[in-house]
Amino acid sequence: MIPSNDRDTGSSSANSINKTSPFVTDQSENFQEMMDKWQDLSFEDSDIPSLVQDVTSTDTKKRHYGVIGLRRLLGASDDPPIQQVLDIGVLPTLFQLAKNPSEPTVQLEATWCLANICSGTEEQVQEVIDKGGVESFLETLKPSNEEIVEQGLWGIANIAGSSLDQRDILIESGVIEPIVNILLKAKSLAVKKNGTWVLSNLYRSPVPPDAELGVTIPLLCSYLKKEEDLDILGNVAWALSYISTTEEEEERVESILSHDVSSRIVNLIESSSPKVYAPGLRIVGNIISCSDELAAIVLKEKNLLPSLLKLLDNELNGIRKETLWVLSNIAAGLPAQFESVMGNSVFIEKIIEAARSDSIGIKTEAVYILSNSTDTCTPAQIIRLLNNGVYNCLIELLDSDNEKILLGVLEGISNCLKWGKEFKLNNENGENKFAKQLRNSGGSEKLESLQNHPSDQVYQAVAQIIENYFEYDV
Repeated sequence: MIPSNDRDTGSSSANSINKTSPFVTDQSENFQEMMDKWQDLSFEDSDIPSLVQDVTSTDTKKRHYGVIGLRRLLGASDDPPIQQVLDIGVLPTLFQLAKNPSEPTVQLEATWCLANICSGTEEQVQEVIDKGGVESFLETLKPSNEEIVEQGLWGIANIAGSSLDQRDILIESGVIEPIVNILLKAKSLAVKKNGTWVLSNLYRSPVPPDAELGVTIPLLCSYLKKEEDLDILGNVAWALSYISTTEEEEERVESILSHDVSSRIVNLIESSSPKVYAPGLRIVGNIISCSDELAAIVLKEKNLLPSLLKLLDNELNGIRKETLWVLSNIAAGLPAQFESVMGNSVFIEKIIEAARSDSIGIKTEAVYILSNSTDTCTPAQIIRLLNNGVYNCLIELLDSDNEKILLGVLEGISNCLKWGKEFKLNNENGENKFAKQLRNSGGSEKLESLQNHPSDQVYQAVAQIIENYFEYDV
């Protein structure tokens, strides 16, 4: 759940005003000075009933005081009293004040209160929706006051991030078009951040069919090309990553790439910030897994492969795993794409290192790159697998206790033995070089042990290797 967005907490120490008599002030003090002091007051949950009375008052000063007090409480970083505020029944009044432009300060504070309430549980957010909150937030996107728009966007982002069902309610209400219009004209950094954050939440997978991508993709690509702020770039990149992970993936990827953003997407994964390179990597992976033709567009970027190589050393496990997924999809492509990874000794060394010593999820991904690289080979390529250590690595991993890794390893070894036999890659004694290497590297004993493996799939794979490539039991 997205946190509340108060710039300070509701438990700050009181300043120079007596909270029990907030309207008793120096006669020379103007209204703005009074409100500035109210921002520094300390409030307690027990103040909620009296604050609500002030919010519903016809007195201008009391209304201002009430919404400021409620907002400060709802913006507390630790356990804000959202349910207490909902239970007291003040939502309709907050909606009314949030839609009323005649008192901009009250409108801002009321919108801020609602945005913070929507940082609560899914049930609390649903109560806001059920009582008219979406319509109220849509109204907050109309004022010229960018602070009000900022808070309205924050509240919408909170709803969109609460659940997919609530996200869909927002999309059905027509929220995307006004947000796009705001972002087309936005000058405030805060509005750009919140607006792109809303879109990243609205486009979380699965992207619904009525998500107005025809206007959103051009906007996101425009922001991708011109914006430098890391938060904005991260929001835009996550939105594009979700859009490019759908059943209509190819059509949407084509739409994204038609805006000439392939170089900018690669720039993202060169960033030093995970908030940018993580979604950038996901976009690259989505493009490459889409089709060989679309993969070729992004693979033309000269910095792509060096950037992926760098990410293989990333400190984050998830990034290393996803990088291997991207490389696996490249290697599964056209012959030139395969060679760009499996013909690069530096990539091979990194992949072998990951297969040998990384965490289990990353090892699995690395093993399947190595195994898949044996699937379709020329004689020169299969000999390279023997010479560059890929085959030896597969043999080493025959003692893995992970079934998925074992199945990948056995498939790779079986393929190598097959190509050795088919291409007559024999040593001076006429023996399949791959069978000989298996014996010399201790693979025979490992295969023998695996005949007792509890997995029927592992047993069958081992039995097939022995039957097809060895004249007697190993």
